[in-house]
Amino acid sequence: MTSVLPAPNASATSTSGSTPSGASGSAEADVRAMLRLWTTAEYRGLVDVVEELLTDDFLGVDRAGEVLDRQDWLARRRDGRLFHTTFTLNAVDVRVHDDAAIAVGDHECAGHDQGETFGRHCRITAVGVRDGKLWKLASVHISEVPDH
Repeated sequence: MTSVLPAPNASATSTSGSTPSGASGSAEADVRAMLRLWTTAEYRGLVDVVEELLTDDFLGVDRAGEVLDRQDWLARRRDGRLFHTTFTLNAVDVRVHDDAAIAVGDHECAGHDQGETFGRHCRITAVGVRDGKLWKLASVHISEVPDH
């Protein structure tokens, strides 16, 4: 398979974030670039791109609280159960620790899941790990933000 992942040090727009002392600014930019590629691929339904971005042992928690391994996460897209009309990640705070990174941000999602329309404001916690020169997603936890 030809890689569709961005080259290291791809430009990234910083929304907010911090990097602990000793972590490079370029690692943060690379994590942000990986997250932008992931959100774009999720929004557009580019399952092959999402598949390449996830670690083999990826574990995710979706907005409904369901725990999904890599194959389950990808299967929802492949079989048409889930598609998005909105999938954004904003106000992201990235913390890089050597070959691991934690990102927390605001998430807006809307679309259809098993025939049901949804639209939600959520928070995402994403855990990235460096795989050689590239960053991949090891885990994503999506939780709804309660209305006040």
